[in-house]
Amino acid sequence: MEPTRKVMILDDNILDVMEVEEYLEEGGYQVVKLSSPNGVLSKIDYEQPEILLLDMQMPRLNMEELLEELRGSVEYEDLVIVLFSDMEAETMQQYCINNDINGYFCKSMDVTQIADFLDNFYEI
Repeated sequence: MEPTRKVMILDDNILDVMEVEEYLEEGGYQVVKLSSPNGVLSKIDYEQPEILLLDMQMPRLNMEELLEELRGSVEYEDLVIVLFSDMEAETMQQYCINNDINGYFCKSMDVTQIADFLDNFYEI
């Protein structure tokens, strides 16, 4: 039996979340959604996702603080962080490099491919 693949989406744009959720579920993912950065660490602790799909431009989201918590704790060392934003790809790529983030998926990319993209973070 294939293990459950769980992704948490942290994004306040409900339309983006609904679209991405559809394609992730079709790709075999269990999707957990969070529309506010409040309590994100508690939600991660409770849900235990393998991947965090993160809109870094969310209002009230302190990216530096969140990344410091996630990357500074052994509890989250296996958590894959993927930025999900409408920023330019080059900007997101550089942010990933500078901040030890696993990858990025631009909202302008073909969202039907998101599950296949996230599959790349699982060992085969």
